[in-house]
Amino acid sequence: MPTTWIDLIRHGEPEGGNVFRGRTDVVLTARGQAQFEHRIARHQSPWQAIYSSPLQRCRASAEALAERLALPCTLRPEWQEMDFGDWENRLVSDIYAEHGEHAQRLWQDPLSFCAPNGESVPDFQQRILNAWQDLLLQHRGERVLVVCHGGVLRVLLQQLLAMPAVAMNRFDLPYAAFVRLRVDHSEDDATPSDWLSLALLDGSELSDRELSL
Repeated sequence: MPTTWIDLIRHGEPEGGNVFRGRTDVVLTARGQAQFEHRIARHQSPWQAIYSSPLQRCRASAEALAERLALPCTLRPEWQEMDFGDWENRLVSDIYAEHGEHAQRLWQDPLSFCAPNGESVPDFQQRILNAWQDLLLQHRGERVLVVCHGGVLRVLLQQLLAMPAVAMNRFDLPYAAFVRLRVDHSEDDATPSDWLSLALLDGSELSDRELSL
């Protein structure tokens, strides 16, 4: 039974503060870079390929790691964060003050949420699931790392673990959180199936001492 290992890591702390940062393209802070490097050092695996969201907060770390490990790095827009439309790059506190009831849907009833001129949660879910299926198709039996976003990780875990939609907001996934998923593929052509296991979830907060800051 072949096994595929998919590791996913959220980017480190980005510049810009507490805003709706979906498609907004910003770089990491020095702390964010240290968070990413520390978590990778803790969980490094013999990956055979690296995939990344094309946004700078993911891309820069992914490309630097790929160069260091002499691995291919593929940028795929499907792994981007959800598009918050008119709320992009606006302070979360301001949006809640102006559109509190609407904003609360993201946490209380996510399947009905869509920011003005943004991407709906169901569309976001489908995009991420398509990216996941493509990854399994292209890298069956291999080890792959994906550098992505908090929303991507929450949606993927909720979907793959067959949890209710509100569960996507119950995962503690701070900056540079790390997830390892194991997929065992059945070789029985009569009843082909994949068996998924959550092998590791490292969502611990990294202290200044750990980061040498």
